[in-house]
Amino acid sequence: MALKGAALLNASTLLAAIGFLLFGYDQGVMSGVVTNELFVGTMGHPNSGLMGAIVALYEIGCMAGALSTGYVGDKLGRRKTIRYGCLILCIGAIIQTAAVNAPMMIVARIITGIGNGMNTATIPVYQAELSPPKSRGAHVAFEASLLTVGVAIAYWLEYGLYFVPGEFAWRFPLAFQMVFAIVLGIASFILPESPRWLIAHEYEDEAKDVLARLWSDGDVTHPRCIAEYEEINEGIILERREGISSYRELFKKGKMNNRYRVLLGMGGQLIQQFGGINVISYYLTDVFKQAGMTTEKAMLMAGVDSIIYFLGAVTPIYTIERLGRRPLMYGGLIGQAVTLLIVGGCQYVVQTTGNQQASSAVVAFVMLYNFIFGAAWLGLAWLYPSEIFSTGLRARGNSMSTAANWLGNFVVAMIAPVLFEYAKYWTFLLFGILNVLFLIPIYLWYPETKGKSLEEIEVLFSTQEIQDDAKSMASHIGSTAMYDKNQDSQSALERASRPSSRRFPSNFSGRNSADVKNDYNNEKGPNF
Repeated sequence: MALKGAALLNASTLLAAIGFLLFGYDQGVMSGVVTNELFVGTMGHPNSGLMGAIVALYEIGCMAGALSTGYVGDKLGRRKTIRYGCLILCIGAIIQTAAVNAPMMIVARIITGIGNGMNTATIPVYQAELSPPKSRGAHVAFEASLLTVGVAIAYWLEYGLYFVPGEFAWRFPLAFQMVFAIVLGIASFILPESPRWLIAHEYEDEAKDVLARLWSDGDVTHPRCIAEYEEINEGIILERREGISSYRELFKKGKMNNRYRVLLGMGGQLIQQFGGINVISYYLTDVFKQAGMTTEKAMLMAGVDSIIYFLGAVTPIYTIERLGRRPLMYGGLIGQAVTLLIVGGCQYVVQTTGNQQASSAVVAFVMLYNFIFGAAWLGLAWLYPSEIFSTGLRARGNSMSTAANWLGNFVVAMIAPVLFEYAKYWTFLLFGILNVLFLIPIYLWYPETKGKSLEEIEVLFSTQEIQDDAKSMASHIGSTAMYDKNQDSQSALERASRPSSRRFPSNFSGRNSADVKNDYNNEKGPNF
């Protein structure tokens, strides 16, 4: 029996969450592996530069995988792209597990990265395209919170294996990532394709079936189903009139302001990366060892930190649709700046005086930093790009923003060991200052997207001419959000579990057009 309603929406959210759990596990697993003496010996006792390459070239693979989804994701669909990503990741994981030298490990890391890059570029798009406007942010925040669970699994698994002799202690964690990839791949056969991809590729009946399963217990004539179908269809017609479908269009200003959207998506991902998170994630054990801990205690505290990280990551599920995107962006950057500057100061005291109280402060503020990052930028950097592109360019645009994430990830992972060796406590001060500087572009260029459908956001970023066209010929844009608001503020999940049999009232279309027209007339647009 096919899943429907709340069960289907929850299952799609869980699919996305498993993908990010795998992502988090991959992010955290190398933190314990690189400190294992047998691993270091197998790799030929690499210097800091080569060790950085072993860790960071994975990001180059991720970037290549993400870029490929601009074509693959639109050609094959969201589900098949995830499926192939999982297959490629498993091949890379097998080679990693069997690696006998540094070159073999580097090749394996790149292959694994390609698969993970395909998943991380596709999963947020899939999640955003299935979620209702009022809770889209919460769903993406939930999937991002599972990233921290993946990190926690990696840290605690490696802490337990620290006491296990032999190469099993570092080979098993690298093999274990295949478990999550296999689960994710199987789930992609069970869940439906994105209705927006289906409509864009002229599978209208299949799209209506998916929307009906999501919102109306299979009733394709239900108002909620019709509202979203018409809104998606009119948004696609509107963008096709402008002929936007190629990578070249992403870098043109044009009537859809696509270049602006790309710069915002890529900029948000770079802000996340250069906010310092992967200095912590990849080298957390080393950070604690620099604070004067033994390897055993450092690995234990990394496990404790992962719990704090998770607690921070679940808060946006409740705050992102109440506070909005911009307030969380501001709060995250300010909190990250303060904590990193304090960590840098305490590291200075530890390195110059050996003060144990300062060592404890390093641990405390690193954990506070991870809590703040989880509460804000962990999910925001993935949510915002998945919202701001039109249907025809969403896969391509999100592939560019995700590639920017992995490029930033690569740069930080490469330079971190060198910074720790030569800049020492200045490493944290540098990233703290960058967080302060990042407040400027957020203030100037990032508009709020809370509560809007993807088609409303598509028009929000466009020129006045496109907005005028939307008023006159795309009157259903905004109808999904309006219908949701008219249901006594019920959540989308509640409506799915208690479907109504009501049809559109006779004046539904007229009210919708007027409301949308007023919304656009009062909207200042993205360049406010």
